Amino acid sequence: MAHYVQVPKDLNDIKEKFIAGFTKRQVICFGIGLVLGAPVFFLSRNAVGMSGAIFAMGAVAAPAILCGLYKKNGVFLEKQIRYMKEYFTRPRKRYYKTTNIFMCIEKHIEYTKIKKKLRDAEKKG
Repeated sequence: MAHYVQVPKDLNDIKEKFIAGFTKRQVICFGIGLVLGAPVFFLSRNAVGMSGAIFAMGAVAAPAILCGLYKKNGVFLEKQIRYMKEYFTRPRKRYYKTTNIFMCIEKHIEYTKIKKKLRDAEKKG
């Protein structure tokens, strides 16, 4: 009796599991979320009550946890946010500007002539 195992076609999506089915990235991000959220919970528990403290802890820990879990088209959340920021801060109108290579060559020739005149003047003077 033969047993068949399905092998995924794209082997790049296979990630090595680290602890309890989570990757190293997810464990680190959950740890950062815990480190950020636990003090918020304990410090705000007396002031806003238990449910308010849990909500505050979730709000503080959520960005770190989402960085570990969110992945779309092979791009993690922090890179996605950086790409969105770059997109929205770029100017909307882009103008096509060419460089006239002949003008550059003429300027270079003129520059070398002036440079040569200055060298000759230094040698004479």
